[in-house]
Amino acid sequence: MKKSPLPVKNVCGTEKQVHGKEALVKLLRWHFGHSEFRGKQLEAIEAVLSGRDCFCLMPTGGGKSMCYQLPALAKNGIVLVENQVMALKEKGIGAEFLSSSQTSQVRDKIHEDLESGKPSLRLLYVTPELIATPGFMSKLTKIHARGLLKLIAIDEAHCISSWGHDFRPSYRKLSALRNHFANIPILALTATAVPK
Repeated sequence: MKKSPLPVKNVCGTEKQVHGKEALVKLLRWHFGHSEFRGKQLEAIEAVLSGRDCFCLMPTGGGKSMCYQLPALAKNGIVLVENQVMALKEKGIGAEFLSSSQTSQVRDKIHEDLESGKPSLRLLYVTPELIATPGFMSKLTKIHARGLLKLIAIDEAHCISSWGHDFRPSYRKLSALRNHFANIPILALTATAVPK
């Protein structure tokens, strides 16, 4: 059963205000049914909401996904993520996965929403391979120019370097996101990182 969305503006106020713990807990409770944050979730969420990059090392099942899902609800705009959609849709949260494996009709519908004046999407899951394409970077640039790109979350961030330079080389190209979108916070998430 879909919940009606909690009016984010009434919870967090305007974009320029600091998002307090109480307002964030209210979003957490309403959309996800949790009454408190786990571990360093709140710290990571507050970091990205204040526009800072954040590296988040938590164990599997430790709640890393919440560190980008909640900011997607606390800000008007789109959070670009790399993977997980059905559970969010079941909660009534606008989320989609965009990949070359989808039908052209599904991809076209997502692109139309992204190009609309007021997209319904809050989270867009993509692969590093898609991000590396010039066409998608062009689309992201347009979304950013309209002030709608709010956060970039990179899940399984250990893939950037721990598997060697030939394992999914597109992960190495993710640095282009920092160069193109210098004012957008990047949240890197992993359960397995070496201390390098």
